[in-house]
Amino acid sequence: MKITFIYPKFDKFLETYPELAEMPAIAATWAYRMPPAMGIPILINITPPDIQWRIIDQNIEPMDYNDNADLFAISFFTPQAAYAYVIGDELMKRGKKVIMGGMHPSMIPEDASLHCSSICIGEGDTVWPHIINDLRSGSLKKEYRAVEPPKPEEIVSPKAGIFDIEDKYDWHASLLSITRGCPFGCDWCNVPIYQSKKIRLRPIENVVEDIRKLSGKEFYITDDMIMLNRPKIQAYMMDLCERIKDFKVNMFLSCSPAMNSDPAYFDAIAKAGAKSMYTVFASDPFSARFYARHPGIWDRTVDLVKQLEDRGIRFFGSFGVGFDTCFEDQFDLILEFCQKAQVKTAEFFIATPFPNTPFWHQIQNENRFITRDWKKFNCANVVFQPKHTSPEALRDGFVRLWKEFFKSVNHEVALSSFHQKLDNILKSREFSQDVKDAVARGMRNAGIAT
Repeated sequence: MKITFIYPKFDKFLETYPELAEMPAIAATWAYRMPPAMGIPILINITPPDIQWRIIDQNIEPMDYNDNADLFAISFFTPQAAYAYVIGDELMKRGKKVIMGGMHPSMIPEDASLHCSSICIGEGDTVWPHIINDLRSGSLKKEYRAVEPPKPEEIVSPKAGIFDIEDKYDWHASLLSITRGCPFGCDWCNVPIYQSKKIRLRPIENVVEDIRKLSGKEFYITDDMIMLNRPKIQAYMMDLCERIKDFKVNMFLSCSPAMNSDPAYFDAIAKAGAKSMYTVFASDPFSARFYARHPGIWDRTVDLVKQLEDRGIRFFGSFGVGFDTCFEDQFDLILEFCQKAQVKTAEFFIATPFPNTPFWHQIQNENRFITRDWKKFNCANVVFQPKHTSPEALRDGFVRLWKEFFKSVNHEVALSSFHQKLDNILKSREFSQDVKDAVARGMRNAGIAT
């Protein structure tokens, strides 16, 4: 029996704005081929050993419609949905069994189910074994849904090593999950809906063992929750950091600017190997006050950057524009903050209402959608009418942010934590020839050898 896992294509920022590829610092920010998210590795880890499997990553290789697999499992996020639907339709025309799952199908199953023979809604850890059994017996159901979220001890680790293929990917940091669920309910986030509002911390022994296997390597902890200021979480993480401090790993972490900034906590994660903190400014209450120039929040966030950088943890700011909490001065405000806080590494994204989030329902109720083309939902396009500016001004301001910030940035310093090479784009399977030509022009103009 064979299963083919498919990770559909999504349109990259540089394909949307190829003119930005001429700036080497910007191109270098996207100059890596990153393996698929952790959904597929989790399913592979609980797939019985007698079942053969393969992965098709449509971002770097063509879809194989002649594959004779018994099941095609397509896992995807919203920006990939249009490509996923084409794949599903084409496979079904050929009489193939197709199951879809992941964030997008779980958030809007009535849309995704039109393009597959089965759909998995919610977390797949406890559901996938039932799907396998039904596949074996030839009785696949139209819909699978977990009765309740997996318990902490039921959360499956992604299978390690399946993407360690040098000629396919440039960034080989493993993915690690410590928690599931989030109680905060930020209007643009789908995690509380997809994974429930209850925080589930995996047994610490399981996490330590996962990290032990990654000794000497890099890994990215995919959960924002571990950096938030909750006593239970802090106690858990302080214990974890103490247990792994001698493992010689490089950790990449993420959160919002509302993260726990206790100096003792920062010391602990730094000693445990933290090298980068991806910090997302969106429409959560803290970010909203940041965009409103609340003086206390500004001072705290400037200090946050310093506290991280002083400990050797790179602050990587990801700044959203176009949220209803962002005003006309949002572009100047971000650039001003980056200069004041001496931010070395940053990216920018356009607010995007993902299906069935509170933000989505608000935009829908107010009749503010401009397009429902899923390809445009990659946080690089304006898909709804902004509240405080025009769509054109939002797009122009977004492009300006990239150009202004990176005008004076040394990309080798900015991306030192990620080991990215600019010329990766030139040999990549991901990008179009237009983007590659723009990158080559930029490198020639900057005197960078290829």
